Amino acid sequence: MDDCFVLADAVLEITTAVDHELLAITAVDIGQRLFGAAAAGLFLFDGSGMFPQVIHAKGAAAGFVEEYEHGLRRVDPVLRLVRRSGRAASARCVIAPGDWSEAAIAGHLKRWGYGDSMQGPLHCGGRIVGTLNVVGQRDDGPFGVGDLAVFERVCRALSHALDIDLRRASAASDYTLANPDGHLMKLEGRARDVGWLVLDGATNKAIARQLGISELTAKEHVERLRARFGAVNRTQLAACLAQRLVRPAKSG
Repeated sequence: MDDCFVLADAVLEITTAVDHELLAITAVDIGQRLFGAAAAGLFLFDGSGMFPQVIHAKGAAAGFVEEYEHGLRRVDPVLRLVRRSGRAASARCVIAPGDWSEAAIAGHLKRWGYGDSMQGPLHCGGRIVGTLNVVGQRDDGPFGVGDLAVFERVCRALSHALDIDLRRASAASDYTLANPDGHLMKLEGRARDVGWLVLDGATNKAIARQLGISELTAKEHVERLRARFGAVNRTQLAACLAQRLVRPAKSG
């Protein structure tokens, strides 16, 4: 299939996604398909606007994301350039060839069996709110100029969809506040369990212990809920959940 048609299909998939969670899943799948990536992830910045929190990731080796989050994201030169320039960048473009073997990011990628990586900015409401990341196979060559150009287009389409979703969430939030007896978003299964614990003030560690999951998984569930309701931080998320969750009646 012609590359233009592949890109057009990808953009169509993105713009028809109906919420943050589906958007993240769609974007990650497209990142893997378009670039033959070994792994991909969508990150949104936390309430402070400083550091990204993973919303959805696929293909990453166990521990890869955790190592990046805990040891490298604060000093990641690719993320720094993306945030400063507002443009997509690859690790191989940012780090000079002579410095590659000694670079912490290069060592991180190699240690987990990956090659080059790309990060693209996600714009929403006139600011950068997150990134789409892809990492290549160890034996693949560096991402080229053409790859970065296509990646930029995907990130622009994703940014547009995020902006629309944010407006939709804001309008729905305003309606709920004005119409407390109106239709409320339904939470089921694990999302409901995590929601109750967030509402009760539980930390990610406490949620993980209570539900028998890892702290990272608990964090991902919370971030999905936050994105789903358009909440900028945990306090706002709890306020949204307080309007939507109803305690089950006790039997007997």
